[in-house]
Amino acid sequence: MTPDDHDDPGPGADGPGRTRVRRRLVLAVVWTAAGASLAAVVTAAVLAAQLGGLAETQGLDPIGLMFPLAGAFLISRRPRLLVPWLMWATGVVWSAYSLLFALTGWMYFHAPGPLLPYVAWPAIWLWLLPVPTFTGIMPLLFPDGRLPSRRWRPVLYGNLVLMAGHSLLLGLSPDPSFELGVPVGNPFGVAALGRVPEVVESWIGPPMILLCLLGVVSLGFRYRAATPEVRRQITWYFHAMVIFVVYWIASAGNQDTFIIAVRVFLAAGIPIAIIAAVLRHQLYGIRLILNRTLVYGTLAVGAGLTYSALIWASNSLADGYGAAAGLASAMVTGAAFHPVRLRLQRSVDRLFNVERDPYRAADLLSRTVQRAGDPAGALAEAISVVRTSLVARGVGVEVPGEPALSFVDGELGARSRSVELTWHGEPVGRLRIAGARPGREPLDVMAKHLAELAHAVRLSTDLRDSHERISATRDEERRRLGRELHDGLGPTLTSVTMTLDEARRRLERDPESVEELLVRVREEMTGTLMSVRELVDGLRPPVLDELGLAGALRAFGQAPGPRVEVTVPPAADGSEGLLDGLPAAVETAAYRIAQEALTNVRRHAQATSVLVTLRREAGELRVSVADDGTGLPDEPSPGVGLTSMRERAAEIGGTCAIGPRAGGGTEVTAVLPLTPPA
Repeated sequence: MTPDDHDDPGPGADGPGRTRVRRRLVLAVVWTAAGASLAAVVTAAVLAAQLGGLAETQGLDPIGLMFPLAGAFLISRRPRLLVPWLMWATGVVWSAYSLLFALTGWMYFHAPGPLLPYVAWPAIWLWLLPVPTFTGIMPLLFPDGRLPSRRWRPVLYGNLVLMAGHSLLLGLSPDPSFELGVPVGNPFGVAALGRVPEVVESWIGPPMILLCLLGVVSLGFRYRAATPEVRRQITWYFHAMVIFVVYWIASAGNQDTFIIAVRVFLAAGIPIAIIAAVLRHQLYGIRLILNRTLVYGTLAVGAGLTYSALIWASNSLADGYGAAAGLASAMVTGAAFHPVRLRLQRSVDRLFNVERDPYRAADLLSRTVQRAGDPAGALAEAISVVRTSLVARGVGVEVPGEPALSFVDGELGARSRSVELTWHGEPVGRLRIAGARPGREPLDVMAKHLAELAHAVRLSTDLRDSHERISATRDEERRRLGRELHDGLGPTLTSVTMTLDEARRRLERDPESVEELLVRVREEMTGTLMSVRELVDGLRPPVLDELGLAGALRAFGQAPGPRVEVTVPPAADGSEGLLDGLPAAVETAAYRIAQEALTNVRRHAQATSVLVTLRREAGELRVSVADDGTGLPDEPSPGVGLTSMRERAAEIGGTCAIGPRAGGGTEVTAVLPLTPPA
C-alpha cells in the first residue's frame, strides 16, 4: 500500500497551519482547472458544431472530460503521488488544445483578425505535450511514480525529447496549415525550415507508437517483479493500455471520423481503468470515500428528481394547491428516503464487496482469505474488508520480526488505536485502527482471522528467508568444494602423475634415484588423502558410517561437561535396529542438530545431565535433546546455532522447535521426514 502522504507533517519551519492552508489552495487550483477544462471542452463542442465538421473529432473530447476530473479526485486524496498529477495535467492541457483548435477554425470563418495567428499558434504544437505523457510516460511511472529500473531511462528521455523537439519544430513551422486545416500564418515561423516540419509530422507516428509500446512492456516487467498487491493494481491499467495501443496501431493513418472517435474513447478508458483499480484494489486507499460518494450522490440526484416529479404531478392533479402539493411531495420524498438509502447502500456494498454485519463480515473475510494466493496478499485483502466493515478511516496490521512487516489500508495518522493480535496465546502482531465509529467494531470476530494471517505471513516470510539462506549456503559450499578440488586435489594429482612418469624414465638408466621419487609420491598422496578426508568430513561425518547415529552421538557426548544419555526406544514389537536404513540426509541432519544442541548445553545451560532421544515413527524421525539447566531467557535472541538447527531441519522438509522443558531446563525437538519433500 502507499504511505499516508496527506497527513500534516507536524511542526516545522512553516507549521501545520500554513501547510493546511497551502494544501487547500493547491486543491482549489486543481479543481478550478478541472472545472475550466470541462467548460473548455463544452465550448469546443459548440464551436465544432457551428463549423460543421472542422473540429468534430476534437469537440466533445472524453480526454478533456475524464482526465482532469479523475486526476483532481486522486490529487485531493494523495497529493504527493506523481501519476494523478500527470493525469490531471494531461487532461487540462488537452482541453486547452481542443478549445484553441476549435476556436482557430471558428475565428477563421466568423471573426478573422490580427489575433487569429496568436490564438492558432498554441494549437499547432500543444497536443504534443499530453499525448506522449499518457501514452509513453505514465505507463513507465505507474503506479508509484518511479521507473521499474534504470534501464528504462532511455525510454523516458525519448518521450521527453519527442515532446520538446517536435513541439518546437511545429511551433516554428512557417506554414502550419497542414496541422490546423486552415491557412493561418505563424507569427513565430522560420521560413528556412520550409516543409521540414510537415515531413517530420508525417513520420512522427512510428516513434511515438514505439515509445508507447516500450511503456506498456515496462508495465509487464513491473508486473512480473511486483508483489501480488501491486500486480492487482497494475492489471486494470495494463489491459486498458494494451487495448488502446493495439487499436492505435491497427488504425494508424486512418483519419475516418468514426475511427478517430473510437481511438479517443479508448484513450479515455485509461483514467477509467485507474479509477477501476481504485474501486477494486484500493490503489490509493480511497474505496470508503468512493462508497459514500456513490451512495449519497445517487441519493441526492434521485431525491431531487423524485421531489420534482411529485411537485409536477401534484400541481397537475390538484391545481391551485401549490403549497400543499409541495408539502406533500416533501413528506413523500422524506418517507421514501430512508428505505431507498438502505437498498442503495446494500447495492453499493455488494459492488465494493462490503459487509456491515459483524458475523457476515467475518464470513466475507474468511472467503476473501481463501481466494487469496499467498498470506501477504490475503492479509492485504483482509484489512481492506475489516476497514470497510468498521467504517474506519484506516486499518493496518504490523507483524513483528526481522524484518518487521506493515500492511495499511487507508490513513492511520498519529491517533490510531492499537489492538494486540494473539495466536495460540502468543502475540503475533498489532492491529491499528483510525477513525472507526464507536459500537461498529466486530474486533472479537475478526481479530482471530487477522492473527492467523499475521502468523502465516511471518512464517512464510521466515521460510522464504530460510530457503534463501540455505540456497546461498549450498552454493557457497559448492564453490568451496570446487576451489578445493581445483586448487588442491587437481594440482597434487598432476604432480603425482608427472613424478611417476619421471620415475618410469629413470628406472632403466638410474634405478637408485627412483626411490627418492617414490617417497615424494607417497608424501604427496598422504597429503591428498588428508585433504579428501577433510572434505568428506565437511559433507558427512565419517563417525556416522563407523558407529551409526546413536553411537556417534554417544561418542560426542563423552566430551567434558554434563552427563549425556542417548536412548533409542524400541518398536512396539520389541525389535531393535530402528535407526537402520535411515536416509543419509536425515541421518546427517539429525546428527548435526543434536551436536549443535549439545554444544549449546555445554556453553550456556549449566546443566548436569542431558537426555537425547531418537524415536523413529511412521514416516519421520524425532530427535529430542532435553537438559536440566537454567532454561531459556525471557526474550531469547535467535543466534547462529539456533538458526542453523532450524535451517538444517527445513532443508529436508522438517521442523525444529526450541522451548522450555517440563520440570525445568530446555528441550530441542526436531521432526525430520524420512521421505524428501516434493
